[in-house]
Amino acid sequence: MQYANDGDLQNYLEKKFKELTWDDKKKLAFQIAEGLHYLHDENILHRDLHSKNIVIHDGNAKITDFGISKIQDNNTTANIGTIGVAPYIEPKRLSDPKYVYTKPSDIYSFGVLMWEISSGEPPFKGCDNQTVAISVSMGNRETPVPNTPEGYENLYKNCWKQEPKERPDIKEVLNEFKNMKVENKGICNVFIY
Repeated sequence: MQYANDGDLQNYLEKKFKELTWDDKKKLAFQIAEGLHYLHDENILHRDLHSKNIVIHDGNAKITDFGISKIQDNNTTANIGTIGVAPYIEPKRLSDPKYVYTKPSDIYSFGVLMWEISSGEPPFKGCDNQTVAISVSMGNRETPVPNTPEGYENLYKNCWKQEPKERPDIKEVLNEFKNMKVENKGICNVFIY
């Protein structure tokens, strides 16, 4: 198993946030999107995407922890109840544990990760899970960080829309990063262990 020399994303942001430029932040988000694209292309739902399940190795983001991942097909409901880290969970799932987890659910989690990368803080820091669940279910989200590039902010706001049908798919997300002139130089962004 390869060692992630910069730890998980949450700790990385804690230690390095002041050193990161907007280009660095966009690159991290783009790498996570590419990893999610790989999973969704294989019809795999991560179902637990949050900053402790993203590791940083040599400054590159990689998705990890596929413990509750599942292949999405017509024969599975991908329903496991509401488990995970509340601020990253699909709003519909927070209000209804029987809500079927889908690719747009991963997209919601990704949008929250984008906000976290922009702020350097975990979402809803200091709030208990019940407060977060009620707030997010009612459509509340974190406040955008001042001076966030417009394209980046618009993208994560689209990813965390309340209605799953209104969220972009992962290919649209990648196209938006390309419009922002963000590139990745052939790094594998899924870290399976």
